[in-house]
Amino acid sequence: MRKYCEKCGREVETRIITKRESYDVCGETIEVDAQILVCVECKEEFYSEELDNATLVWAYNEYRRRHKLLFPEEIKRIREQYGLSQRSFAKLLNWGDKTICRYENGSIQDKAHNSLLIFLREPENMRSYLTENEVSCIEV
Repeated sequence: MRKYCEKCGREVETRIITKRESYDVCGETIEVDAQILVCVECKEEFYSEELDNATLVWAYNEYRRRHKLLFPEEIKRIREQYGLSQRSFAKLLNWGDKTICRYENGSIQDKAHNSLLIFLREPENMRSYLTENEVSCIEV
């Protein structure tokens, strides 16, 4: 890919390199191998939204691994196993309307929400939850 390099003063070839970077995730420093777009001649770094977004996802996922938090796909699978929309699932859990949407799109859930989601993965636990909370909107 060719880009204009401010340092070289002309359009140049670029390449992707891997560089160790640190990110603050929920107050914790997370190091990941980031992919960076650079000028092949002077090594100047270019902004790449796609590469930067991927690096943030890696940092968030590393945080999830360290803290044994569910990944967005796992949260979505739990919700879908009960045939619920994001809004219905949030309502069932007595959470805000957009909470499940945010979690499924990559926001990091708090540990209490994570624990409840892990608990509800099992249909028998969902039955108990529904009974104890007098919820009758879904069949398990």
